[in-house]
Amino acid sequence: MGLVWYKDGNALYIYDSGELISKVILLENISLNYLIQYLKDANLYDDRYPIRGNISDKTFYISGPPALVELVANTATLLDKQVSSIGTDKVNFGVIKLKNTFVSDRTYNMRGEDIVIPGVATVVERLLNNGKALSNRQAKNDLMPPFNITQKVSEDGNDFSFSSVTNNSILEDVSLIAYPETNSILVKGNDQQIQIIRDIITQLDVAKRHIELSLWIIDIDKSELNNLGVNWQGTASFGDSFGASFNMSSSASISTLDGNKFIASVMALNQKKKANVVSRPVILTQENIPAIFDNNRTFYVSLVGERNSSLEHVTYGTLINVIPRFSSRGQIEMSLTIEDGTGNSLSNYNYNNENTSVLPEVGRTKISTIARVPQGKSLLIGGYTHETNSNEIVSIPFLSSIPVIGNVFKYKTSNISNIVRVFLIQPREIKESSYYNTAEYKEPHI
Repeated sequence: MGLVWYKDGNALYIYDSGELISKVILLENISLNYLIQYLKDANLYDDRYPIRGNISDKTFYISGPPALVELVANTATLLDKQVSSIGTDKVNFGVIKLKNTFVSDRTYNMRGEDIVIPGVATVVERLLNNGKALSNRQAKNDLMPPFNITQKVSEDGNDFSFSSVTNNSILEDVSLIAYPETNSILVKGNDQQIQIIRDIITQLDVAKRHIELSLWIIDIDKSELNNLGVNWQGTASFGDSFGASFNMSSSASISTLDGNKFIASVMALNQKKKANVVSRPVILTQENIPAIFDNNRTFYVSLVGERNSSLEHVTYGTLINVIPRFSSRGQIEMSLTIEDGTGNSLSNYNYNNENTSVLPEVGRTKISTIARVPQGKSLLIGGYTHETNSNEIVSIPFLSSIPVIGNVFKYKTSNISNIVRVFLIQPREIKESSYYNTAEYKEPHI
């Protein structure tokens, strides 16, 4: 005989396993996510007995101890009745606080171009305004124009639907204002309108998983890269214990492999001065949020005309833009944009020269692709070649430091080599179990 238990915060209920019951409940006015969030906020939700249902409709199923099932059923009925009895004439105000995303827009500059990621307030406002953004949104209280919504918010997942809205003016005269200080949205309208806006925001305010992106920018001697076994149109092998298959259908040089073993080989070549790790930034981001690494340089050129002059600038360097997301199988899919620029003749450019027809030469290489990486694997991309000139002074120890005659024991060598630049991206999901709580840190006893 097995026993099961449930605690609602006040009483502990113990049942025989044969006493478990189940129910199918239909919601008419509230969304399934709204009910689940309400139960979690009230500390009534039990993960051992989850609520199951198709999020595209409002029917759900629950099975568990009788006390839990009755509590969930009564709560759903009560919330449903409260919404159905909401008045539609009285003007009211509501404050909706977001917990997992930002209410305001995020704006950042990338190579002189302003990129805006809309916040929840902007998204909802565009929905109410037929997809058009309003200027000075946070300062305006203008009424929203009427519109007709008869379709679901999403055909593939969101459980909130506008299908019950039959009156074209049901969301007329609704005002929204974003309040970033508390990450909240202020809503003006009647109770029914506020409830509809609250349901929409509940669908948008979802927790996102964290992804750590380790970016390796590596220069490898071309001959050594070939010795490693890298073939952009075939396979890569490192000894007898490791192999990786390459994407044969894409024109881009791209592969998924075990990044740790590849880095170990690169470090071995680095000791022989046959490879160089140019940079290794680490970025923490969230799924569907762009992560950007931009290491650039800018030079300015004076353009003198007959009556006026201007100062123009050229920016070059390494730019990596990654937007990660999780696939249905738990793999990490990335939308990648890489731009790598070099200015070979900048050191020889005379900035005091008034003849602007002789300008520095800047070369750029751009790569844009979408790749899917299994958990624990890394993405190797790149493989383009450029020439490098290196000068090195070799000397004999002790003898080269003798005054006057020491230069006899020194000589200068020049080397021209073909260098292959590759980018290794290691995505890794950061789970809550790996978070470190600094409040639990204790100083070591000395």
